[in-house]
Amino acid sequence: MRMSPEERIRRSWQRLAVVWALYYFAAFTLGQIPQFVQRTIWMGAGLVAVATVPVLWRHIRLRDLPREGVLLMGFSLWAMLGGIFVTDAAMFRLFLKLVLELTMIVTVLSLVMERSGSMHWLYLAYFGVAIFRVVYGQGPISFDRIADTRVVERIAGANAVGFYCVLGIIGMLALMQEVKSLWLRGGLAAGGVIALYGVVLSASRGAFVALIATAVLWPVLCMVGGSKDKSKAVVGALVVLVLAYWMFQFVVESTYLGVRFTNATQLEDGSSQTRLELFLTGLRVFAQNPIFGTGLGQFGVVSRTGHYAHNEFAEIIATTGLPGFLMYFSIYLLVWRRLTGCLRRVADPLIGYRINMARLIVLILVLSGFLSRPNFIAQDTMFLLGLVVGVSHWAERTVRLAAGQGAAAVAPAWAATGWEAPGWGPPAPAGWGAGFSGSPMVPAASGLPAFNRRT
Repeated sequence: MRMSPEERIRRSWQRLAVVWALYYFAAFTLGQIPQFVQRTIWMGAGLVAVATVPVLWRHIRLRDLPREGVLLMGFSLWAMLGGIFVTDAAMFRLFLKLVLELTMIVTVLSLVMERSGSMHWLYLAYFGVAIFRVVYGQGPISFDRIADTRVVERIAGANAVGFYCVLGIIGMLALMQEVKSLWLRGGLAAGGVIALYGVVLSASRGAFVALIATAVLWPVLCMVGGSKDKSKAVVGALVVLVLAYWMFQFVVESTYLGVRFTNATQLEDGSSQTRLELFLTGLRVFAQNPIFGTGLGQFGVVSRTGHYAHNEFAEIIATTGLPGFLMYFSIYLLVWRRLTGCLRRVADPLIGYRINMARLIVLILVLSGFLSRPNFIAQDTMFLLGLVVGVSHWAERTVRLAAGQGAAAVAPAWAATGWEAPGWGPPAPAGWGAGFSGSPMVPAASGLPAFNRRT
C-alpha cells in the first residue's frame, strides 16, 4: 500500500524523536564512561545533526519556531552583552556555550515533540538512564547500603545520579499510562523501585526534595486531575500519599540521606548555610548590577566566593540582570499557561494525563532550580525543558485541530514508526478512527491541511 505524503512526514518526525531519545540515553550512559566520552558525544551529535537538519529544512520555517526558542535566542544575545564587563573570560565563554546549547536543544527538541507527539521515547530514555546509572558502577544493589544513618562516603557524582533517578521515576510514571501490557507495567514498577533506591543511595537532598514534590504532585495532578471518575481517583491518590509518607518516614529515620535532609531543614550543616548565604549574595550582586548583571559565569568572581550560586534564580538575575531574568523565566510561565489552557479544553483522560505530567515537570524544574540546580546550564534538564515546551505545543495543536472539527480533543492511537516494541501504546479510545487517522495530528478525510506540511 502506497504511503501518503502526510504519513511519510509524520513518520519522519516520529523517527527523529527516537533518534533524539537514543542520543540522550547514549550521552548519559556511555558518555559518562571516560573511554567513551568523546566518541559518544561527538559521533552522537553528528548523527543527530545528520538526521535532524534535513527534516527541519524541508518542513520548518522561521514562523514555526516556538516562542520559547525565540525568548532563549533573546536571552543568549542579551547574555553576550555581559561579556563587556566580565573578569573571567574563560568562565564566561563556558557558560555562554552552554546557554547557546540550551537554546538549540530546547528549540529543536520542542519542534520534534510538537510534530511527532512521541514524548514517550524521551520518557523511556530517562527511565533507562536511571536504571543504568544505579546498576552500572555503583556497586551491588543492597538494602544494607541505604539502611544506615552513619556518615558514609557518598557515591561518585552523587547529586547527578540522584537527579537522574528522579527523572527516571518521572519517566516511569509517564509511561505507566502509555502502556497496555501488565508485564510492561510490572517492569516499569520494578525499575521505579531501582530508581528510588538510587535516590536514597545518592544521599542527595536536592533529589530527595524533588522526589517528595513528585510524590505529592503526581497523585494530585495526574491521578485526580486527569481522571473522569474523581471518587476512585481520590481514593487511589490517598493510598499513594499514605505509601509515600511511609517511605518518607523510613528514609528520614533510617538512612544517611535522612540525616542529611534533617540537618538541612534545621540549617545545622555547613552546606545549607552556605547555599543560603550564596542566594542572599546573589540578590546583593543584582542590586549593584540590575540591568546587565555581572556577566555569565562571573558570580563566583564578583561575590568572592569561588562558587556558582547553587540557585538558578540568584545565578541568572545576578549575572544577566533583570532583562535576562525575565526572558528566561517567561519560558516557564508561557509553558504553564499553555498547558493549563489546553487542559480545560480536553475530554480524553490520556491527553489530560500527558498535559499534567508536563505541568508536574515544570514545577519540578522550578523547584529544583530554586533549591540546588542551575538548570539553564545542566544538559540533562535542557532536554527536559525541550520536552515540556514541545508537549505544550503538541497539546495546543491537538486542541485546535479538534476544535476545528467540532469535536473534543481525544488522544490518538500510537501509529507504527517502524521501530515500535510490542505492547507499547495505549488502546485506541472509543470512537477513534471516525474522524482521525493514526497520526497524532493529521485528520483523516477532513479537508484540513496536515499540521506539518510545509506551505
